[in-house]
Amino acid sequence: MWGQPVIIDNKPGADSIIGTGEVVRAKPDGYTLLLNILSLVQNPHLRQKMPFDTMADLAPVVRVNTEPLYFGVTKSLGVSTPAEFIELARRKPGVLSFGSWGNASTAHLLLTTLQRRAQIDVIHIPFKGTAAVVQAMISGNLDSGMFPYATARIGLETGKIVLLGAAGPTRSTVLPQVPTLEEQGLQGFARGQWMGLFAPSKTPRSVVEKIARDVNTALAKPALRAFFLQWGSSPAGGTPEDFALIVKQDSDYYRDLIKAANLHLD
Repeated sequence: MWGQPVIIDNKPGADSIIGTGEVVRAKPDGYTLLLNILSLVQNPHLRQKMPFDTMADLAPVVRVNTEPLYFGVTKSLGVSTPAEFIELARRKPGVLSFGSWGNASTAHLLLTTLQRRAQIDVIHIPFKGTAAVVQAMISGNLDSGMFPYATARIGLETGKIVLLGAAGPTRSTVLPQVPTLEEQGLQGFARGQWMGLFAPSKTPRSVVEKIARDVNTALAKPALRAFFLQWGSSPAGGTPEDFALIVKQDSDYYRDLIKAANLHLD
């Protein structure tokens, strides 16, 4: 489409802050872009010091995909709905365990919301990745957790994990039988996961809009749509304005959630 190769330069470290900083400082000509996830808008609210201003130094280009997180429990727990889990947790305060892929991860943040609103006490256990969470549940060392489809399906295949609901605005296209947490009466769980493209904030608007149009064209191709769907996510697309609104809404949502939970990473 662009007639030239695209070099992918993975820059791990500090929950993507290192790589994001390189894009912030890059020449704003459209040749250096950032592909990042929801944690991008969570980081400024979890850390007192950031090397850049996320909202001011980056221009949202286009949302690439969306996917829900699934709230699952071990089958041996004997519950099949969020309401039953909450009832059990109230009967056993400080006993049930919940795994996430790290302190202040999206799953951990959503657990704090559930605990506060349902008035339950569940032990949070951070793991190094969602696969470790599911494995701990399969082996009987963990009661519950939250994870994306790619790891949720591993638990489903064993028959040892039951999915109680999905955190996101709508039901998943790959697991439509799993209701959302919102439709089961749990408010505050409609913000889904996403991955999106960003450019340095001073990138010309015409360049940002062209990249967005080209990505939308690519996302409409059946092969790419099938690729996303096989991993449990849905192609997104839209305009830079659409994505900027979502970024702002998610930033505000997680700012309030993090403040209420009194979480920080520095």
